[in-house]
Parts: sequence; C-alpha cells; structure tokens
Amino acid sequence: MPLARIEGGDIHYEQCGKGPALALLLPQSGGPVGVGPFISQLAARFRVIRYDQRGTGRSAPVAAPDGMTMAGRANELAGLLDALGIDRTHLFCHSTGCGIGLAFAASRPNRVARLALANPWSHGDAHLATMQRLRVAAARALDPYRYAWFNASLLFPPDYRRAHAGAFERLASDAPPQDADGIEARLEAILAFDARPLAPRLSCPTLIATAADDQLMPPWFGAELAALIPGAAHLALDGGGHMLPETRAEALAEAVIAFLDGVA
Repeated sequence: MPLARIEGGDIHYEQCGKGPALALLLPQSGGPVGVGPFISQLAARFRVIRYDQRGTGRSAPVAAPDGMTMAGRANELAGLLDALGIDRTHLFCHSTGCGIGLAFAASRPNRVARLALANPWSHGDAHLATMQRLRVAAARALDPYRYAWFNASLLFPPDYRRAHAGAFERLASDAPPQDADGIEARLEAILAFDARPLAPRLSCPTLIATAADDQLMPPWFGAELAALIPGAAHLALDGGGHMLPETRAEALAEAVIAFLDGVA
C-alpha cells in the first residue's frame, strides 16, 4: 500500500483500475467477505482510490484537534488527491465516509463530479446517539471476542450472519483488543456532524442508497438527505443492513456504476 506524504500526517492508499477517478470513503469495520468484490466491479470501469483515514490502518495518527471532525477528514482527502494529482473525482462514501464526502463536496464543489452515499446519516438524532454510545459502552465493557460479535450483530443482518457463521466466528476469535478511546472519538465526531445545513448547497449529482433493515443508520436519514439535496436520487434497498458494500455488493456496484456513468 503506497504512502502519500502530506501535511498533517502520512496517508496509506491503494489504487486499482483505469478510467475516471473514483475515491472510496469507507469505514474501518468489515465482515468475512469484505469489500473486495465491490471494489473489483468498480475497478472494471474506474480508477479506484482507497485509503486509510488518519488514526486507522497504516496511516499516521490523528495529530490536529480537528482531525476527528468531518471537516478535518475532508482536508485529509483533499491532501491525498493533491498528492495524486487528481483535481476532480467521483466519490463513493459509506457510513462515516458519507459525512466526510458531504463536507468535502460542500466545501470544494469544483472537485466532485458525482457523489454516491451508502447508509448515510443526516444528524445525530436520539436514535443514533443511543446506538453510538451503546457501542462505546460495549467497547469499554466487553472482551474483543464479544465486542466483535456485538458489532457484527449491529452491522450485519441475521441472514448474512447465518450464511457466514463460521467466518464471523473466526473473525471474532482473532479480534485484537479494541481501542475504546479511539472508538469513542470517532463515534462522537459522527454525532457532532449535522449534514442538513450543507445538503441544500450541494451542486453535484447525488445518489443515496439505504437499507430497510439498517439498525445503525436507518433509512429515514437517507430519505431526509434525498429531500434536501437538489435532484438527489434515492435507491431504497429492501435489505442488507448497514454494510451494503459487502452484503449487497453486486446490486450496489451496478447501481453506482450506472449513476456515475450518467445512465441512472
């Protein structure tokens, strides 16, 4: 994974495919299948850039006080794109990445061609605050094995967990100790972000994908953003939970490709 040396701390990234640039803003969480199949479909049509946010993976720790905010994360993305010589890109954003993508598109409209948001949130309402702080409490109270299963139960629907039960068990058995303080900082940054004032200012074509059974960021968030963002399209999937790029990889990739190509 190459290293981009930019102000504020180095960022690890990887690229695959050829074509128009498409930056992926993905969360740290993943399941037994991962997002590889989703990325492979996108890379058949686009130059796909994936990176580790600071404080995660092999990127540098978060140094600046604003490093955990969505605006601070948007600055990270700008620095990475500058280092790669990319002036304008498509964005695919999932979960936490949706806040980063929205902050980036609102502050740098000339740099975003099209914006796709999967499992977004619009603001830290009572439901999301309860769920995120429950995750923090679990991170502080549970051992790594039980915390991994707790997260899997929240992020993935039952039918997917059943189909991959053995793989989920292996992931939980091998889970490293969780960083409760880091988890709390990331989740509180999500709760502090309010996309509603930014959404009406977006000028790029936008696609929003939601899942009816998403327990963490239910589809009402996506519906609210679709109503606020001028001309936004809303893809309402009947299932897949919070991890659509893994659980509904083929359907989501097809919809995203058609949208980015201007077909849908």
